[in-house]
Amino acid sequence: MIDFYYIVHYVIYRFYRRHNETCDTSIMYAFTILGGLSLGFIELIDHFVCLFLNIPGHFNKVTILAYAILWMIFEYIVLFRNGRYRELFNEYERQSNTPEMKSKCKKAKLFNFSLLVLDILLLIIADYLNHYQ
Repeated sequence: MIDFYYIVHYVIYRFYRRHNETCDTSIMYAFTILGGLSLGFIELIDHFVCLFLNIPGHFNKVTILAYAILWMIFEYIVLFRNGRYRELFNEYERQSNTPEMKSKCKKAKLFNFSLLVLDILLLIIADYLNHYQ
C-alpha cells in the first residue's frame, strides 16, 4: 500500500521533471497537488454528509489548517526525511521500462485523474446545491 502511495507521488513528480523543474520543486508540486485534492475530497464528502443528515459541518478554517499541518508532517516523515524520495524515485526511474512498473504507473495515473474528476464533480454538485436549493 505504501508503494502505491509513493508511486502516486512519483507520477506527478516525473511529469514536472520532464518539464525541466528541479527535483525539490517537482516533489513540492506533487505533495501540494495530492494534499489539496485529498483534503478537498474529504471536505466535500463531509459537506454532503452534513447536508443530507442536516447537521452542522465539521470543517472550518482552523480544522482545515490543522489537517494541512498534519498532512505536511506526514509527508515530511514519509517522503522528505533524509532525502528518501530521491532514492525511491531514482529506483523507480531505473525500473520505469519494466511491465510491472508501467502497470503501477498507469494505476497511479488513473487514481490521480479519478481523484481530480471526483473533486470537480463534487464541487459542481455542491455549487448547484448552494445556488439552487
